[in-house]
Parts: sequence; C-alpha cells; structure tokens
Amino acid sequence: MNRFSKISTLAALTLVAISSPLFAQTEVPATRAEALSQTREEKARTAEPYRFNFLEKTMNALEERPLFGRDGLYPKLGSLTTGSGFAYGVGYRTREPFRRYGTLDVWTAASALKYWAAEARATFPALAGGRIFAEGYASRRDYPQERFFGVGPDSQRGNMTDYLSLTSLVGGRAGVRPASPILVGGGLDYLKPYVSNGRSSTIPSISNVFNDTTAPGLSGQPTFFRPFAFVEVDYRQPKNARNGGLYRVDFSHYEDRDLNAFSFNRVDVDLQQAFSILAERRVFTVRAAMTTTDVSAGQEVPFYLMPTLGGYDSLRGFHQYRFRGPHALLLQGEYRFEIWSALDGAFFYDAGKVAERRSDLDLKHLEHDYGFGFRFNTDNGVIMRADAGFGSRDGKHFYLVLGGRF
Repeated sequence: MNRFSKISTLAALTLVAISSPLFAQTEVPATRAEALSQTREEKARTAEPYRFNFLEKTMNALEERPLFGRDGLYPKLGSLTTGSGFAYGVGYRTREPFRRYGTLDVWTAASALKYWAAEARATFPALAGGRIFAEGYASRRDYPQERFFGVGPDSQRGNMTDYLSLTSLVGGRAGVRPASPILVGGGLDYLKPYVSNGRSSTIPSISNVFNDTTAPGLSGQPTFFRPFAFVEVDYRQPKNARNGGLYRVDFSHYEDRDLNAFSFNRVDVDLQQAFSILAERRVFTVRAAMTTTDVSAGQEVPFYLMPTLGGYDSLRGFHQYRFRGPHALLLQGEYRFEIWSALDGAFFYDAGKVAERRSDLDLKHLEHDYGFGFRFNTDNGVIMRADAGFGSRDGKHFYLVLGGRF
C-alpha cells in the first residue's frame, strides 16, 4: 500500500468515526413516559440531572405526600355539589381499625352558600388478593339552594326557582374483578330525602311557581330502598387518561316504602375513550352518557331524582341543573394539550338533551356549547379544573372546581 492509499484509508476511517453519531437513527418516543425517560438519560450523560419544575413538584407532592399525611386529620376542600360554591372542612382518615386492609374516612364540610355535608366511609379496595372491592357509607347532605327550571326540554330560564334538598343515606356495595380491567358488583342503599322551599333571598322558591303536577314529588317524599348492580371496564392509561377507556353501566331500582307513588327503575350508561398523539402530549377524549327511567302504571319519577344536564360536569355552557327530565343524553369531546408538566389546556364541545319519552332520545334538537379550559393534574387525576363555556342559549358560564369528572 503506497503512501497515498494509507492517507486515503485513514481519512475514510476518520470520516466514518465522526459521522456515525450524526447519522445514527434516533428512536421517536412512543409515549410521554418514554420521552421523559429519554430526556432524563440524556441529561444524566452530561452530568446534568433531571429537575422537576415547580408545578410538577407541587402536583406530585399533593398526590404522593398529602400535607397532613395519609392517616390522621386533613383539610376537606372543594365543591360539595354543582352550584354549592367552594366548601371547606376537616376530615379524619385511618387504617388502624381494619389492620390496614381498609380505610375509615370521616369528614364534614360547609360552603359560603350554607351548603353542608358530612360523611363516613369504610373502604376495602383490594381484598382476596385484589379481586374483591367493598365499602360501606353513611352521609347527611343539606343543600339549601338547588336550582329547578321545570321538567322537560322546553323548561324556561325565566322560571328559575330554588328548593331545599336534605338527604340521609346509608348503604354499601361490593364488587369482584374477574379480570384486571373488569369490575362487577352491586349494593343496597337506604335513602331518605326531604324537599322544601329554598333559602335564597333573590330567587323564588319552588312552590311559588310549580306544583305536584309540574314538579312530581314536591309535596311529599317517601323513604327509598335502592338495590343496584353495575358492570365497569376500566383500562385507562393512566387514570388521568391519555389512552384507553372507561365503560360503565348501572341499574337501580328505587322502591317507594311509604307512599306507593314513586317507585321506578333507572339505567345509567357512561362510555369514555381517550386517544393520544405526539408522545401523549396531545389527547383526544370522547364521551357518550345516557340515563333512562321506567315506571309502572300509577308511579312517577320524583323531580329531585331525575337526571339533569347543565353545569361543570355536563353542559358547561349552561346554568347548573338547567335541564331535567326522566331521560337524558350527553355527548362530549375534548382536545387536551400539554402546556407544562402538570398543566394542560383544553378545547371542548358538549351536546345533549333531556326528554320526557325514551323515544325522543335521538340526535335531533340537541342543546350545545363549546369552550376552553385548563387542568392542573397528575397521572392519577385532575387536581383542579377551570372551564369557560360559550355558544349556548343560556349565555356564558365559568366553572372553577377542585377535582375533575370527564
């Protein structure tokens, strides 16, 4: 080999050595978790360890290490129900009575609008090696300014009234997991409702506008026994879903124990699915939910147990409980996008209707709205959610809630 050949060979080898890293194929991360993992590995190679930003640290701390510990006293913050306003209170949680197989959680909270609630719940989430779930509960809820606009799709905003809802509940449920994503179970509730005129100083009380014909169950409320059964398939990944779905069907029978006038059956179907792109930083979610009731001759569904639409968990461009009827249909879609770690933006569209006949639960004459919002979240759920709804015949509405639904 002459001198020129040696120099050429050396140059070629040098060029290959230099260019190999530049032309090495880079794997595109398939998921958000893989993208974060690659980022951390790259920073580790350059002696620059990955550091969580402030928002990510805060969300993880709230999820993994509650301010007052997993057991003991803790602050109870958030909304008690749609329209209750921000509520605050105190709770106590302990695993000691059940040898850590279950948790006893007792709390009470009240809001500035004088909504009040107290609850005790014993939960056993993973009995028999995780195949059996069980819980018992008791609660008392005093909601003094619940909104009522009338029954049916033609209810008028100008007929807005309020009523007092005072409910005592004792019950229990259990379920078995025949396979990892499937939960099948049932339970029994004892329900004692009481309804009266509302306590708002600015809104007319319900009896000033409606009666037992237009608001069934207004003058008398029986005690109910409610046996129920459910089937749930939950394969969301993670629980604050960026992929996967949640499908649930509930069947309930409300047995009027006192008046023989308000016994009925109720079926709730809730179907949710999430899809993601771009390493799970862009998520599309869709939901279809339907509730239908059935009564025998001489029976009615009381207005306070009818399905409703309107508010932060359904039609977000409408007033809370704006529509109410024996049957209801809800369709929702959201496009969620990551702004920073633990903070997502969202654009949404809602459509739905209530009906007095099951045959009218079709896609005609749907109420609708659209809007945008923000979600402060972790992999296990939404910590706080803000939504602004527009495009409805009910005007503009803004909802800020702790926790999340759809």
